[in-house]
Formats: sequence, C-alpha cells, structure tokens
Amino acid sequence: MTPHFSLTGLFRSARTADDSDDPGQGPSTAQIASRLAEWRHRGHRSIRILDLACGNGDRLLRAAARARELGFVSVEGRGVDPSPGCIRHARHRAETEAHPSTSLVFEIGEPITALAAEHDGAADLILLSEARPYPCSPLGAALDRVNAGFVLTAC
Repeated sequence: MTPHFSLTGLFRSARTADDSDDPGQGPSTAQIASRLAEWRHRGHRSIRILDLACGNGDRLLRAAARARELGFVSVEGRGVDPSPGCIRHARHRAETEAHPSTSLVFEIGEPITALAAEHDGAADLILLSEARPYPCSPLGAALDRVNAGFVLTAC
C-alpha cells in the first residue's frame, strides 16, 4: 500500500450535534453566534459562510438558522467535507430544513481545494474544525489570500 498525503487528516469529519461545542470540533455555537451578531451589528443584511470539514452539516445549518434569527435576509452557505456519507446527510438535512432566505450547498472535497475556488473576500465567515494553520502552510496561505471577514477555529 502506498502512503497517501491528504489534508483531510487536519480536519475531523465525523461530528454529532452533541459534540459541536467540544473545543476539538471547531468553533463553538456561542463563538459563531457572537460573530454573526457582530456582523449584523455592523449593518450587514446578508452573509456568506464557508464551513471547511463540515461533517454532517450540523454546524452550518445551526449557523444559518442563527443568522436568520438575527435578521439576516440572505444567508448563503457552503459546506465542504471529504466524506460522501456526511455530505449526503448534510444535503438531505438542508433540503428538509430549507428556508426561502437561505441557500446552502454541501460538496465533497478537500478544504484546500474549496479555498482555492473562493474569490477574494467572497466568504464573510470561514469555519475551521481545527486551530488556525501556520501562515506558511498551504491552507494558511489560502486563508490569507481569501481575506474573509472572520475565520473561526477550534479553541
């Protein structure tokens, strides 16, 4: 068997609603709510969220619901994860919990590839499952290039 290099190992894919506030699973619900409130307080009425290693989509779905509660009239979200099973689950949940002001897309892919496809400044909020990578790493450089409003990481 040949060793395979992948950035997937930098992120945890398997999540449940019960462990979403575990520091090792990415930003807490409270952190996300705080950043959304701050963005809304600045006068923004729409938001675009990119969730890297989104797992089964729980974190992005909760963030979208919280954004609507705060008065955002347009919520766009993109979740990326290398696990086809997780993405299938996330897509199903997004369909069943659909809201007219919210557009959520879930894709199978690697976080670094998702960032490469982003346009400068396209995402207002980026959610990472792990601590922020070193700036000289490929993922760190990609994050700096995107220039998102906020990048939330694990504590």
